[in-house]
Order: sequence, then C-alpha cells, then structure tokens
Amino acid sequence: MNNKCLIVVNKLSGGFKGLDVQALKDKFGASYKETVVRYIPDDLEAMNVMGFDGVAVCGGDGTLHHVINANIPSPTTLYYVPCGTLNEVYHFNKKGESTLKKVGSVGDALFSYVLATGTFTPLGYSVDVSKKQKFKAFAYLFNVLKEYKVKDVKAVINVDGKIKSGSFTLIMLINSPRCFGFNFNKIYGDGKMHLLLIKSPGADSLLNRIKIFFPFFRAFFVGFKKPCESKNITFTPFDKVEVDLDESVKFCADGESYTPNKRFTVSVKSLNNPILILNNKN
Repeated sequence: MNNKCLIVVNKLSGGFKGLDVQALKDKFGASYKETVVRYIPDDLEAMNVMGFDGVAVCGGDGTLHHVINANIPSPTTLYYVPCGTLNEVYHFNKKGESTLKKVGSVGDALFSYVLATGTFTPLGYSVDVSKKQKFKAFAYLFNVLKEYKVKDVKAVINVDGKIKSGSFTLIMLINSPRCFGFNFNKIYGDGKMHLLLIKSPGADSLLNRIKIFFPFFRAFFVGFKKPCESKNITFTPFDKVEVDLDESVKFCADGESYTPNKRFTVSVKSLNNPILILNNKN
C-alpha cells in the first residue's frame, strides 16, 4: 500500500456542490495509508504536493489546465476527478478510467484540449462561478448573445509550411472531438491536433453577424468528417502551427484566460507525468 494521497478540491468549480468528498476519501483510502483533503481557494498551500505519493485534483477543465502546467514530476501519481461545468476532457475520455498523455504546447504553457480566440471564446472564462454552480452548462447560454460578435483578428498562420493569412473571427486549435458540448471534430483520433479558422467579414455589424452564422453552423452543428477548405472555413490537422498576430489578443485556454505573445508556436507534447482521469460517480 502506498503512503499518502493528497485530494485537492476546487470549490470554485461548477460541479463542486455535487462532489462527494467522503466517497473520494474512501476510494483513495483503499490504495493509500493516509488521505489529506485541501480546498482551493481556502488553502494557499493546496497544491503543495511535497511528501505525497498520489495527488487527486477535483475540478473542471480550468483546474486540469493548472495541473498540467504545474509540471508535477513522477513518481507522484496524478488523478483528475471531474467536477466542473462542462468537463470536456472527461467527456471525450469517459470510457472507464483513461489517461491523459498528450496535450497542446504554446510557448512555455500547456493546454489540455483547446486554445482559441474570437467569437464566443470569452464564454470559457467570463461566466460567473455562482451561475455555473447553480445552472451548470445552462449558465453559458445567458452570455451567448452577448458574445455573438464579429471579431477581426488579423494573423499570418503557418500550418506545417502552408500559409493562411487574413482576418479571422475565430482561431481555434483543438486537441479534442468537442468544445462547448459540440461534438464537431469527427476526425479526432488521427494522432494530430486540428486547426479551425473562420474568416471575418469585417466590422461587427448586424449584417456581418448574419454572415458568420452560416460558417459557425457548418462548423459546430454539422461538424467535420474530413479536412475542409472553403471560402470562409479552414479545418485541418497539423503537427505544428506558427501564429503571427497583428496585435496581442486574449485566448481561451481550457476555459482560462490566456494572452500569448504576438508570435507563438503550437504543437503536441507528451506529458512527463500522465494524468489518470477518473469517473467521480464510480
């Protein structure tokens, strides 16, 4: 039997109130001699993992984002217990217990499933915590119309040597079959990340909002069974993407606000310490 396990619970996660902490203690108590529970944000030392053989982190996609960027070394065994609002990483790995081994790399940071900027993307980090805990996934619906705006992100994007240049209302780099509950990436599993670009028609106006409706419907409601290259949409797998932005903009990285340098590179990276994803209902 192992020695000690640390259970870290994020009280700001959307599904925190439905988490059975005692059941988790019993679960890990079968494998560890001692279990310690700490809470975020109450305990400033919550993520101090020194002296623990196992660390189980309970939260949403944003919590997982912080864990993979904490670079906790092996032989510490890492567990992720989903209790967030959308739990995207859990949903595409929920066939029993699975392991997160590969993530996206952007500069010195990592992301588990998505890095995106443009229309709708602030939804990932701008929704009030209390609303997420009360209304769960429906909390995002309250802000959908507010974030339905045409963006004009000027960029030169090098996709494995192929240049995409122009103004975009959405730039999304995704390591998942789904985002915001839409299972649109139907070619996920080919071993690559995928780039989704939707061109911007210009300024944010009623006419241009109507114009972007159809590309967004095509992308997220119809989805992609193969790469796509059309007048307004690019959807393609990649090994490496180099992005050169005209000006610095905020991105949504796994539901967290992140502002990269104006020039950055995205690629797939293997985690030094893979994370075991658990079903908190088992």
